[in-house]
Parts: sequence; C-alpha cells; structure tokens
Amino acid sequence: MNERDRAEYIQRYEARLAEFGYSPETLGWGKQGRQEVRFTVLAEYALRRPDSSVLDVGCGFADLYDFLRARGWHGRYTGIDLVPGLLAVARERHPGLDLREMDITAVEHGLEPHDFVIASGVFNARLSAGDNPAHIQRALAAMLGLAREAVCVDFMSTYVDFQKPGAWHTDPCWAYTAARALSRRIVLRSDYMPYEFALFLFRDDSVSERRVFRAFEASQ
Repeated sequence: MNERDRAEYIQRYEARLAEFGYSPETLGWGKQGRQEVRFTVLAEYALRRPDSSVLDVGCGFADLYDFLRARGWHGRYTGIDLVPGLLAVARERHPGLDLREMDITAVEHGLEPHDFVIASGVFNARLSAGDNPAHIQRALAAMLGLAREAVCVDFMSTYVDFQKPGAWHTDPCWAYTAARALSRRIVLRSDYMPYEFALFLFRDDSVSERRVFRAFEASQ
C-alpha cells in the first residue's frame, strides 16, 4: 500500500476508534455479530489443529485471538496492523501478546512463517491512489509466502444489490484467477453470507501419481 492510501486507511480507523472505542463499529462491522460468522469460516482449518501458529493480518483489537482461544486453540498467535490506535487497545486487552505495527506488503517486514495466515476485512476499502487488484495480488503473494499451510481471507462480493461509496467489492471470478496464479489448490466459499466470500490458498498443491492433490489424499 502506498503512503497516501496508508495514511487515509490509518486516519479512517483512528477516527472510528475515537467515536466508537472498542466496538465492532470501529472496525466497520456494525452491531449484528457477523464478525463471529467470518471468524468461524476463516479459522476452520486452524481450529482443526489446536497447536498451530496463526498470523492475523489486519488484527485490529485481536478479536480473532479471543475467538480461537474460546474454541480450544492454544497455538502461537501474531497480529499485525497498520493502525496504532487499534494496536494500543489490543495490547491493553492482551498484555504480552505478539502484536506488531506493519504492512504485510512491506519488502522487509521481518515476519517468520506461520501455519495459517488469516485476514478478515483487509481488502474492503477502495484505494484512492493505488490499484485495488494489484494491491490484493501483492498481499496474497506475501501472505502465501508466510503460510506453511494456508492463507484464509475474505472479500465483499460484486454480486450485491448496492455498493457503499468508498468500499471495494471484489469479483469472485477474478479473485479465483488471482489465487490460481499462486496455488493450484484453492477453496472459494460463498455459502455463509450472501454478499461476501472467503478464499483459501493452500501451500501444498503437489499432485500424486493419480493426479489428486497429495494433501487431499492424506486427509482421507
């Protein structure tokens, strides 16, 4: 993300934080409890491995950490975000948790690989200076480079009745094509909310002698 878009992104969330405090509304999610629905979908694979490591991109208040722990997960968690105010609240709530102020697309971010890289809501703002599709492609590549197992991300879909000004809606067909350039083994889910979808990119896309993904064979 370029400097102008980064500054606007930070300003937007700092203003919401000043208005709403620790609330889903600060993160742009509203009051309906849909954040938990998103977490249920995005964290499915991590929860299958309670001792796995998770990198939470755009961690906000580190609510994903609470969600995981409440469901028996006890692995290593790292959260990163661009917004200092959100991280300050997250650190107050979780002293000692590994929370870092950084951009996933930075050339030198110093992050170590994690089993799962999860990002919720990070691609929903329309960039004013940059190019959204190019930014998404760079971020997905960076996240997959840090994922031992999978990248789990969500998007607002273009299949909607209304698009809020300033929001970015991603075409699911385009997203699949962008993911396919990075991994052959992909899951696209649009079964949990009518206007959003989730995308999973798996690190291991090797194929067996009978032309089946090895990871799929191993799971049977």
